[in-house]
Amino acid sequence: MAARAKADSPSLTSIAYRRLRDMMLSGELKAGAILQERRLAKVLDVSRTPLRDALFRLEGEGFVIRHDEGVLQVKPVTLEDYRDALRVRILLETETARLAAGRLSAATVAHIREKVETLLEDVRHGGEISRQAIEDADNAIHLALAEASGNPLLCELIVSIRQRSRLYGLDRRPSRLHDTCVEHLAILDAVEAGDGEAAAQAMEDHLRIIMGDLQPRLNGPRSVRAVTGRGG
Repeated sequence: MAARAKADSPSLTSIAYRRLRDMMLSGELKAGAILQERRLAKVLDVSRTPLRDALFRLEGEGFVIRHDEGVLQVKPVTLEDYRDALRVRILLETETARLAAGRLSAATVAHIREKVETLLEDVRHGGEISRQAIEDADNAIHLALAEASGNPLLCELIVSIRQRSRLYGLDRRPSRLHDTCVEHLAILDAVEAGDGEAAAQAMEDHLRIIMGDLQPRLNGPRSVRAVTGRGG
């Protein structure tokens, strides 16, 4: 009985939640996949109770949807979803860039710049680039600005929508990755200079360019509109 109580403890629920979320964000559990409790409980080595609690939490956060018959599914991905997330990000992240201007420490600026410039050099020289390196550089600047905004609620919203946006990611061609790095450096330069308006404009330009890249796919045939890779 004691062992069973320990197995169903809240800590196991948290572990199951984090592992499931990571599996969804990494693509191990793909968008649209049907979630089978028995299989997941075996993979995660937890009982059904903490697993169900974790799935309920993910459902509340929009990662999982529940059908009328009780079937759970990783939220299906559409380009329209990604576009809508970008629209919200434009509203939120232009404000964080403005608020964060002049508030990043020299060490933080140097850390972000090193990540982005290293990635840019790899792109220019045709080096092998891991998905994790792309995500690390992307998160380094966007999340640092959110944290430096001084607005915890704004930061929380951005973290949440960026996590969900990772489910919507698109293939990143080398040309787009190069441009993304250049745009990130422009944002960082403005923030480092303490120019809030320039930082906000650079962030808005960056996100609107990504949205513009979606338009041909949104206007194209349904077969072209599938989401196939990672997002910006």
